[in-house]
Amino acid sequence: MKHIPQYDYYRRKNADELLVDVVELHYIKPYFSTSAVHSLAYYDITFITEGSGFFSVDGQTHIVKPCDVVFTRPGETRNLDRKNIRDGFALIFDEEFAVNFFNDRDFLRSLAFFSMGRYSVKTTLSGEAFTHIYNVSTKLKNEINATSETKDRHAVRALLYELLSLLNKAYTDEHNVLPVFPEENKKVKNKYVNDFLTLVDTHYIKQHSIRFYADKLSITPNYLNEVIKKSIGMNAKLYIQNRILQEAKRMLTYTDMSVSAIAEALCFENSSYFIRFFRSQTQHTPIQYRNLSK
Repeated sequence: MKHIPQYDYYRRKNADELLVDVVELHYIKPYFSTSAVHSLAYYDITFITEGSGFFSVDGQTHIVKPCDVVFTRPGETRNLDRKNIRDGFALIFDEEFAVNFFNDRDFLRSLAFFSMGRYSVKTTLSGEAFTHIYNVSTKLKNEINATSETKDRHAVRALLYELLSLLNKAYTDEHNVLPVFPEENKKVKNKYVNDFLTLVDTHYIKQHSIRFYADKLSITPNYLNEVIKKSIGMNAKLYIQNRILQEAKRMLTYTDMSVSAIAEALCFENSSYFIRFFRSQTQHTPIQYRNLSK
């Protein structure tokens, strides 16, 4: 099976280290030179400032150019045109750090460009918006790189929040999408949704049944479907299926595993059941999808 390298966040091991950074693209591109296809163990938002080329995230490919922004979640498979995308910069941060930094378990998932059901991995900013966001990014980078004596964590938090909020507005405006967690559903969201999403991320390979997750949350499957539908726009069953499908597509595209091996890895009863599931979701058999993705 092909091995897809995963790169972790580089920790300097400082006691006061902030696991967030703004890095130049020309600096980090050489680290991907051994394999064009890779994944990251952290969140990455890449801003293109020079050049034009392809940028793929989990099989979704775009031709990017200056003022384009690409969003990547941990574990997603990436491939970018390192020759023709000449420069840019990336905002990178560790998930656990961000959750603790904002003291909000739901904050990252509330961003439309990081949600499971997102429309696209890319957004295009106007020249004015890009300049504004670039200036905020520069301030954030300077604050992060300040000495421990002068670094202001509150300023870092405020700048990071401003940057992510500006990007979220630009993304939802461009793609005409609703907020991931509507304001009127906050009570429902806080009680069940985050726990459900975390459970799915942990157990989706072995546990495909909504009953498992409902039992974990001590609620009925019907109520779980209702809660998730109100909060993220799709019911719990579809969310579970999408998570399984996402992993199946990744294996078909970036590994040479057989269909039966993928079915076994994803804990389907047999390959026939997996093929039926995949075809019902994509209108293609796994082999057809693999050939198309190549």
